[in-house]
Amino acid sequence: MNAQHNNKLIKKSCFSRVSQLLAMCITLCCLWAPLGQANPLGGQIPKIPAFLPMAHTVPQTQASPVDGEWVINTIGKRIRIQGGRAYAVDSWLHMFVLEIKPLMVVIKDIQRVGPGQYRGEDLPLVGEWNAQLGPDGTLTVSVASILGPVKYALMPVTQDDPRAFADEKSGNYSLTPGGAEEGSDEDEGSTEDTDGDSEEEFEEENDDDSDEEEW
Repeated sequence: MNAQHNNKLIKKSCFSRVSQLLAMCITLCCLWAPLGQANPLGGQIPKIPAFLPMAHTVPQTQASPVDGEWVINTIGKRIRIQGGRAYAVDSWLHMFVLEIKPLMVVIKDIQRVGPGQYRGEDLPLVGEWNAQLGPDGTLTVSVASILGPVKYALMPVTQDDPRAFADEKSGNYSLTPGGAEEGSDEDEGSTEDTDGDSEEEFEEENDDDSDEEEW
């Protein structure tokens, strides 16, 4: 009984959010349509900035192989993925009246969850963002939006790290637990050896000065 009751409450809450969003859009269109018709410069409905954070207010996280510039295939507009979030490069209209401007964050909390698989939060569509990188370099995206599932593709323009991107496309990209690319074991080993020698030399030089060694 409790589970059924909770499911009903969740469905009711989702329906309420969708209804409120649709009602807001309809109200805005009704209010601004007369203004647009009276506009002698083209009769377009006035635009308002989307309620999205700017890129400088969303801290960057770890870089990924898909960092770079992409084109949304359904609208032909560019976004840039960088350090765990994606922001607009071009402007476009969302829900008829909301203007997404350059540097507005449209996807946040982007994480690599598997080979070629990425997950995040789509802010304009209000839902979980999932993307799969294909061998041709296209990101196939699905969003569990509050208005229903949305699918589109991101077409690559430029990449911040072309080598990592190529490895990710081919399925050869992976990370060690320490965050370094696998395949560089030789470099890592030489680095470790060098570090080990320097640590031993440091200990020999500072045997009689334990306080400085702790600091």
